[in-house]
Amino acid sequence: MAGSRIGSLARAAGLAAVLVLGAATGGSARVDDTYESLRAEAFEAAQWAIASDAADALAKVSARFAQGDDAIGRLAEGREALITRRDRLEHEIERLYALDDEASRQRRETARAEYDQTLDRLRTVDAEIETRFPAYSELTSPQALTVEETQGLLREDEGLLLVLVNPEAAYVWALTRDRVEWARSESLGQEEMAAAVARLRASLTTAAARGQPYIDPSLLQDQTDTAFDRAEAHRIYSELIAPVEDVFRGRSTLITVTSGDLSALPLALLPTEAPDGADDSAAALAATPWLIDRYALAALPSVSSLTALRCHLVSDPALRSPGCPPAPAGPAPQAAAGERIELVAFGAPVLAGHAVGAARGAPPAGDLMGDGPLADVERLRALPALPGSRAELEALQSRYPRSLVRMGEAATETAVRQTDREALSRARFVVFSTHGLLAGSDQAEPGLVLTPPSIGTAEDDGYLSASEAAELRLSADFVVLSACNTAASDGQPGGEGLSGLARAFFYAGARSLVVSHWEVSDAATTELMTRTFAALDDADIGERARALREGMRAVRDNPRWAHPAYWAPFTLVGEPG
Repeated sequence: MAGSRIGSLARAAGLAAVLVLGAATGGSARVDDTYESLRAEAFEAAQWAIASDAADALAKVSARFAQGDDAIGRLAEGREALITRRDRLEHEIERLYALDDEASRQRRETARAEYDQTLDRLRTVDAEIETRFPAYSELTSPQALTVEETQGLLREDEGLLLVLVNPEAAYVWALTRDRVEWARSESLGQEEMAAAVARLRASLTTAAARGQPYIDPSLLQDQTDTAFDRAEAHRIYSELIAPVEDVFRGRSTLITVTSGDLSALPLALLPTEAPDGADDSAAALAATPWLIDRYALAALPSVSSLTALRCHLVSDPALRSPGCPPAPAGPAPQAAAGERIELVAFGAPVLAGHAVGAARGAPPAGDLMGDGPLADVERLRALPALPGSRAELEALQSRYPRSLVRMGEAATETAVRQTDREALSRARFVVFSTHGLLAGSDQAEPGLVLTPPSIGTAEDDGYLSASEAAELRLSADFVVLSACNTAASDGQPGGEGLSGLARAFFYAGARSLVVSHWEVSDAATTELMTRTFAALDDADIGERARALREGMRAVRDNPRWAHPAYWAPFTLVGEPG
């Protein structure tokens, strides 16, 4: 669905949610409305308002996986290219209608002809998909889940928190298998939420205030001179979670679906009690009870992602959730051919920049591009080296002796996209430990830095962009993007939540991702990731969210890293366990 269509739908659905909630909280209601029916209707309307690119990608890869035939993958990719072309032509035709010169009229006629041809081709592809893969349409156009359907997909120890931030208020739903509640916060509407998130993020990464566009000296020196505003963070918890939290009593895992600016803030760092002591005191921070202490947390791009993860992205039909709809007709899902590989990892690229205490941040991708579509290999090579990245990967290699780990000269784009492509498709865990680049304000894509070649080519310019990552074929349970700003397309609040690289890796086949929301400390991230995998091995692959929580706790145990800037940047997105 085109971005403009999604935007229109989101605005309409958001308005519907407001009207339904208003009726339930004292406004006019239909005669046959009950509190429960209005609450259920609003829950579905809110889901349409939080439609996102990441949810769309997850639906598409689940469709391809469920069909068990790569032919649908090729058709789906061709269909996506046609949709992109259709949307571009729509915008161009709209622009040309505003111009009245002869050249514009001729160009409009040409664009209109191309548009009609594209629609014809799209209809042909849709018809072929419908004939050969009849379940694809159902899987790629997920509907909002009802309260009952959502509850059926939740496990006994899980709760789900849905937050819709609208201009006038924030609306919250809390669900478990047997309970549901909702609440409204008028003090955290869109403008207020944006301001609150901006204040908190300013104390988590202070690069802009220091006049450095990509390196945060406070992270390099293992000290943070901007106090984290625990009172503001606690206000968000008090307004959004506390009013409905009784629903989660006895649950250990909390799945969250958020919208707007709130999607740029990990909920792990919300204090669950009013702060005590000074915000710049390491001891006070260490004693603070955070939401991550109460629950293992996982984020989803949409509520309907539960269906993709627990019904369609499941290789063994016996592992499908009891709440799933009947399995679509067609061939059974196909597991990746060959023996499973425990870990495939890439990182610690060969870079020439100063390495002492480096953070895993870098300029926007546009600053490192050449004159054409390729990255400038010399600019990439000048980025700071990452000794912590090598230590992190060496620790993982020791833990998984039968792993495939590419470091230094071997960590190339050629290895990822060609040499090790088949191994990647069989990996249980996938890790990229390197610099992450933001999209920036131009058209450059977000991506991951690898060892630059001598001369950049379309096959290898040292930069794995989001679109190139989406072309990979993964079956991994756990993909870690151990870099900076890998959670969103531009790393900024208010944009498309959980997009950019996250969307690409979901499309490639990941069931869960670990992504970051700001610049990360090289040393603290090394500790966090090695302890996360240690906790994962001590438990089970079904304990992803709990393992990440243990990694956070390990970082917090170091007094230098009590500030959330060190332990809270990473979020688990996808299947928690």
